[in-house]
Amino acid sequence: MERIKVLISGFGLPPQVLGSWLYRIHRFQSELDYFDFVLSPTQKADEKYVFCEKQAPKIWHRFLNPNSRNSKAASQYVAFCNNISQNGVPVQILVMDDVSLLQGITSLKGELPIGSEIVFSFHGHWLSIPPSILEKVDKVLFLTKEGYRKTLSSNSQFTPQAFIVGNGVENEFFYPLNPSEKSSLRKSLGFEEHDTVLVWMANSRRVKGLHLFKKVASKILEKYPDVKIVSIGHTKDAEINHPNWTQVGVLSHKQLPAYLQIGDVYFFTSLWQEGFGLSLVEAIKCGNWALASDAGGIPEVLFGESRAIIVNDPNILESWLESYELVLSKIKSDNTPFIELKERLSDWQTYDTWKTKFLNALES
Repeated sequence: MERIKVLISGFGLPPQVLGSWLYRIHRFQSELDYFDFVLSPTQKADEKYVFCEKQAPKIWHRFLNPNSRNSKAASQYVAFCNNISQNGVPVQILVMDDVSLLQGITSLKGELPIGSEIVFSFHGHWLSIPPSILEKVDKVLFLTKEGYRKTLSSNSQFTPQAFIVGNGVENEFFYPLNPSEKSSLRKSLGFEEHDTVLVWMANSRRVKGLHLFKKVASKILEKYPDVKIVSIGHTKDAEINHPNWTQVGVLSHKQLPAYLQIGDVYFFTSLWQEGFGLSLVEAIKCGNWALASDAGGIPEVLFGESRAIIVNDPNILESWLESYELVLSKIKSDNTPFIELKERLSDWQTYDTWKTKFLNALES
């Protein structure tokens, strides 16, 4: 069936930097040319990439209907979709992980041509949206089955068709180095070949657990004073002053793999219900062992991955310290040949697998 296919994003596409789902969906579009129109606050507008941005209401007060605010936010997107639907050709509209844009688009549901559908790509763990909106959504794409099941049990009614599409990491960027390559890269970044390097990566939001990791790291450094620590992505923390701790700040997607590839153990200390934990997967694919919070979809994502340990009580400091000792013992006894490790990781949580699932969900 002929359809006009539209992608809606609150972030600019094509992306100005590589990273997260922005790069992944841009690559999907570049390879398949699936969407006829991509609506976003793009900096490279043309006939296909159309500039639209979310609008703020001119007047806000606590009695203003939330539905009115969200309709206003999506007004440019709604106007474009309404216009292209006037010729009677069915429209498939994919909204990328933005509930306010989704609510605006669902206001068009009764006016779209027969055969049209609204699809929501959700990047959190569980989705809570009023039934009045959900009943107008045809499909929801989830990162994990656990996220779907949590959504199903948390909503009094959930009517869209559900697909579990997961997430994917680009093997071209994120892969382990052999011992010689790892040693050379370490030296180029100021580390020694035999250093034990712990890596932490996230922004500075408290839910990412930097405050907890600082306490964990302090205890580890007391027992293992030669350990080196690299933290990535957060604003510089004045409380971190240990000479063995390097704060590298925000890195580009192209710079990032190198700092993951020099690591030995990755700490994923998230304290909220994670949808997928993309950075965690990137770190493991770069050869790190990992300690990860039992949060949201993380146990499902890591199921069967022998180089990862789930920390069941992530708010308890001792749980991290005990898990760290466990991972050290695993590292000491591990004799997996590098080629075997590289091949296994190259087949795990890949972009190509995500692409197949994502395309199937859109075309089903």
